[in-house]
Amino acid sequence: MRKTNKSKYFKDFCNLLLLSSCISASSQAQVNVLTANGGNERANANLQEYQLNTSNVAPGLFGKLATFPVDGLVYSQPLYVGGLSIPGRGTRDVLFVSTMHNSVYAFDANPSAPATPLWKVNFGTPVPSSVIFPVYSDIGSEAGILSTGTIDLQRGVIYVVAETLRTGTPIFSLHALDLTTGAEKLGGPTVITATVNQGGQTVAFDPKFHLQRPGLLLANGAVYIGFGSAADQVPWHGWVIAYDASNVSRQLAPFVTTPSGMGGGIWESGRGLAADSAGAIYAISGNGDYDGVANYGESFLKLTGTTMSVSDWYTPTGWKNMEDYDGDLSAGPALISGTHLMVGADKLGYVYLLDSSAMGKLGGGATKTVPPSGGLIFNFALWPRGTSTYIFQQGYGEGLRCLEITGNDINPTPLSTSSVIPDTSRVGITLSASGALSGTGIVWETTGDFSAAFTPGTLHAFDASNLANELWSSDTNGSQDRLGSFMKFVNPTVANGKVYVATGSNTVVVYGLLSQHSGGSAKPQITAVTNGASYDQDAIAPGELITIFGTNIGPAAPAQLQLDGSGLVATSIGDTRVLFDGVAAPMVYTSSGQVSAVVPFGVTSSTTQVQIEFQGQASEPFTVPIAPTYPGIFSADGSGSGQALILNQDGNLNAPDNPAAPGSAIVFYATGGGAMSPSVPDGSVTSGDNLAYPVQKVTATIGGVPATVLYAGGAPGMVAGVLQVNLTVPDGAGADGANEVVIQIGARASQSGLTVSLQAAPAAIALPVGQRAQGRRR
Repeated sequence: MRKTNKSKYFKDFCNLLLLSSCISASSQAQVNVLTANGGNERANANLQEYQLNTSNVAPGLFGKLATFPVDGLVYSQPLYVGGLSIPGRGTRDVLFVSTMHNSVYAFDANPSAPATPLWKVNFGTPVPSSVIFPVYSDIGSEAGILSTGTIDLQRGVIYVVAETLRTGTPIFSLHALDLTTGAEKLGGPTVITATVNQGGQTVAFDPKFHLQRPGLLLANGAVYIGFGSAADQVPWHGWVIAYDASNVSRQLAPFVTTPSGMGGGIWESGRGLAADSAGAIYAISGNGDYDGVANYGESFLKLTGTTMSVSDWYTPTGWKNMEDYDGDLSAGPALISGTHLMVGADKLGYVYLLDSSAMGKLGGGATKTVPPSGGLIFNFALWPRGTSTYIFQQGYGEGLRCLEITGNDINPTPLSTSSVIPDTSRVGITLSASGALSGTGIVWETTGDFSAAFTPGTLHAFDASNLANELWSSDTNGSQDRLGSFMKFVNPTVANGKVYVATGSNTVVVYGLLSQHSGGSAKPQITAVTNGASYDQDAIAPGELITIFGTNIGPAAPAQLQLDGSGLVATSIGDTRVLFDGVAAPMVYTSSGQVSAVVPFGVTSSTTQVQIEFQGQASEPFTVPIAPTYPGIFSADGSGSGQALILNQDGNLNAPDNPAAPGSAIVFYATGGGAMSPSVPDGSVTSGDNLAYPVQKVTATIGGVPATVLYAGGAPGMVAGVLQVNLTVPDGAGADGANEVVIQIGARASQSGLTVSLQAAPAAIALPVGQRAQGRRR
């Protein structure tokens, strides 16, 4: 065999191992928090929190676990990545913390004493506040990393912007750091500069008059960076500057909000720029000039993702009054998933609901609620619940309120209100829940006096279904659970049973279920049973790879899939079993908070009783509906959404910088296909000799266009129940960039929001022998 073919087959084999590893990681269901506000829609929500719920977040069960010390104030939201391989330290769940002293830390997210960082880097001298604010200071004593960075798992980097003092002058630099070592990558760092000729005016970016407060946005293969003013010192503008995510030394496009005017800062109370699935970018601008031609102060803006030009906007008719009385747009934008709706708010107390496909320009198309008594809205969180969406919104001088969006309207009468009235409305808010499931929704809010540097703030946990019910507070047992100084605008990070809170005391405080209630001696409790690829909870199918969440359901040290003496996947690992109506299932993964198993193919009734046995103790039965099929597609980052886990025709992973060509073949992986023909034993490992195919018909679309299914059946080398699907990318499959990929097996379709990256230009390429589908075509 020729050397080139050997290399090709070796690469294919390595990719198969990588894909198997990725699917195994998906079954472990680590929820990653990769960007500000929990995602590019900026909802301030984690809807995949399966360990914390309204019954176990309570005094005596939940509390402070650890404190991570750092070298400066933390104005940025901590970010979380599970299962990183750290050189010399093994596989760790990692929390990334950035400080105003220009340092980035990587901590083991599962705290132990002492809390020493896995790695730390520093970018040099931060800018003293006196240099930026000659009269009034909006921040602490120094400006370093003010905004929340963003993480690209496929490139293995975290992007951050640091402000440093160089020869007495502030500069901003974009860094791309290796997630496992902190080393600079992808051409970084690069000094941020920009000059635009826009609206007939030439404007240059001047770092002395700007702060980089909004969270960074990663979309369209670019990193988008927003800038607002430094205490409204003239001259200032609003800026968005985009850099190539694969080479941060390459600037793609700058945009300025007021080229022939003044102001219009993009600060957004630290919230990130938003992006929709089509790649459009959304921002809000503050006090500044507006003419609807070149200047867009006091506006919701929709920008094209490539040229950074205004494609649509909404400006309140009272924009001049807002500017005169400092009542500017201050919170948002946030997108409601699966709709064209967008939410924002202002300092006067109005909440806005917009149609992002027709924003209305000056004065048209927006719905406002009745303003709250105090106004000054800086933050909110969204919880989609079937046909409605809840907005959790904090105004000044009042309790946290829950408003309901139904259709295109907001009900101005709150569904519930908290009796806790914070010192300021510059709060942090995060919603955690297990999808829309009742009894799981918790609103986490940080409150305090941001002007009192040495006064502790408070972390509150409210029942999202009834805000009058405060579940827990860090003040209840102040000697044990006390938070550090309150930091305005910074949202708690909730991930995998823990809550990470940034403070003004040079710390990040970690809260979670207390050890005496999460050890192996307590009775196992199941909180959710989900599809192992999509994490949907409506039903499960025979043969589906599922992930179960709960407490005390497995060992503290995770255990992985094993084969028994018959060559089948074992039904017991780590002293853990999963039972379906008393029948033990093949086990893929087990840990204290999540377990993955394969539903036996013989489970075919309308419901099944799921139990977990750990160290001889059994959980209460958990009833789950059974569907003939319930397909889910595995995602690249294990989150169940975003970029799908796909191999291109060249054998490499599909990604924004490695898109698939129309007419080429792609390979992806799914589960939930239901009954197979011929039938296969539970726990068997698929090979070329025992291929099986879903009994139900398999169809697919890419970008809404039907795609030819070349193969849909068992995935060689993986446990029966994991499917390999080979498609031909149709020529008309949407525009270049991310396009939604969906499979339907029988009556059920896979989850929405999974995407494949496509090229613009069609190409006809023969499918290499090593990638051709095996078995019959469907």
